[in-house]
Amino acid sequence: MKTISSTEARQNFSSIISTVDEEPVTILKQDKSIAVILSSARYKELARLEDILYAKAAELAIKEGFASDKEAQDLLDSL
Repeated sequence: MKTISSTEARQNFSSIISTVDEEPVTILKQDKSIAVILSSARYKELARLEDILYAKAAELAIKEGFASDKEAQDLLDSL
């Protein structure tokens, strides 16, 4: 993963947009990570994985008796 300063990000934004197709770019401000820029395709992959994770957590909550089917479905619908 490439790491750059916020100043560099401002000055070279168009080249950063080209870079994110190959790898995410971390933006630092005062040596602290403040943002990560990634491709739309990678973002969609991560969002899909998050949905799968939430669905599995809901299934487990139902199986273990922590939530009813309706409670789990209501939670998933709210996301």
